[in-house]
Amino acid sequence: MTPTLTTVLSLAMLYTANLTAIVLVLARKRDAPSVMSWLFAIIFLPGLGLLLFILFGLERIPRGLKKRIAYRKALPPRVAAVANEAFTDFKEGGRGGWEKLCELAEKCGAPPVRAGNKVTMLPEGSEAFESIFEAIRGAKHHVHVEEYIFRVDRLGQEMLDLLIAKIKEGVQVRVIVDAFGSLTSWRLLKQLRAAGGQGVSFMPLHPLRRVYLPNLRNHRKIIVCDGDIGFLGGLNVGEEYASKRFKRRHWQDAHVRIQGPAVLDLQRVFVDDWEFAADESLKPDEFFPAATTRGDSRAQIIASGPDVEVNAVRQVMFGAITRAQRSIQIATPYLVPDQAIRDALTTAARRGVEVIILTQGWPPDHWPTYWCSRYFWGELLEAGVKMYAYQAGFMHAKVMVVDEHWSNIGSANIDNRSLRLNFEVMAVLDSDSDVALVRERFKRELAKSKRVTLEEFNKRPLSHRILEGFMRLFAPLL
Repeated sequence: MTPTLTTVLSLAMLYTANLTAIVLVLARKRDAPSVMSWLFAIIFLPGLGLLLFILFGLERIPRGLKKRIAYRKALPPRVAAVANEAFTDFKEGGRGGWEKLCELAEKCGAPPVRAGNKVTMLPEGSEAFESIFEAIRGAKHHVHVEEYIFRVDRLGQEMLDLLIAKIKEGVQVRVIVDAFGSLTSWRLLKQLRAAGGQGVSFMPLHPLRRVYLPNLRNHRKIIVCDGDIGFLGGLNVGEEYASKRFKRRHWQDAHVRIQGPAVLDLQRVFVDDWEFAADESLKPDEFFPAATTRGDSRAQIIASGPDVEVNAVRQVMFGAITRAQRSIQIATPYLVPDQAIRDALTTAARRGVEVIILTQGWPPDHWPTYWCSRYFWGELLEAGVKMYAYQAGFMHAKVMVVDEHWSNIGSANIDNRSLRLNFEVMAVLDSDSDVALVRERFKRELAKSKRVTLEEFNKRPLSHRILEGFMRLFAPLL
């Protein structure tokens, strides 16, 4: 084959692949900004745009993931039977209309609000993990761990050693890590299995077997002990999450400990993920003990992912923003809101609601997301949104508080990846004492931040504007 013929065939193959990708973009992408961004990348970045689309644009749901729908239908009866023993109708709380958000979540597939919980907002750094380790040490039957990142470092090894110790005591241990977020964790899983535990990677990137693309990742952070104590929020397993000073930076996060009926709903999320990732169906009677009242807090566990038609996390966040009458406080390290969320935030600010957004400052941990995020700051600032950049280090918390009556803490950022592509989970809290604690934490971290004014932002260099505009084209990926 001559060099000329080889070149022609290569260009023909590239042209065909690009044309196929364009057809897929037009057929599968729903929102116009996403369509335009992908078309721009494929057409004007030959080869690279196609590669990016294959890796991050193909939102193909693996066949095995569709089995989750059938599995869910078999699981809820037992969960509902035990959890509803402590369930109090939310409307009896007289929350001034906020019960409608809970009903919205239920219509999107979430379980109802559970009463009778004890909710504790964890401190920062190593103290948070000490609370987690204490719960694991006290486990008698099982420990379930699900993390996006499980690092092979000092903290990762410390948790692994603790889990192995529990296995030797006869406790069942199961660990799910995301294959993309925990690329090197196979060594930890190998040690866990050797000790008698069970560990799997969620949608592994395996070149010889099932090939899952580095998209649609499991971003959840869940730990459940004996179906009675649960943890969720922003903490992965890694030294930076346990250290108040990591690489000369303070790490700020938000994580909660829950005891009571709502833990059964968190358990259900784990069991659902385990059934898919490990191809093992766990017996509800064994892992869903009878619910007991542990406190006075109400909590609703809301999970979302690309395997469902309606994203409950996004719907509830959007509903909370549009429902707000006085204030909206949001903490998110990655702020790349889609058009609907931006409209909701700017409309709220223009109708007199105090909208405060706390996000990461300089230097960022993910440069592309940071510059893309800044593209939207101007629009938000012009509408009257108060923007704050965290100055004490890196702000990783994912929190929202609305009107001093409603709050959520979880794993979801305000970006396309969390609200459309990733598997996420959050806890909605409405009890006055719980919301007050979340507000107090937000207020404390806001004091460590710098307000960004519209006047100051408009003085940024032209080079920044160009970089922001360019990165904005990749918003659907971020």
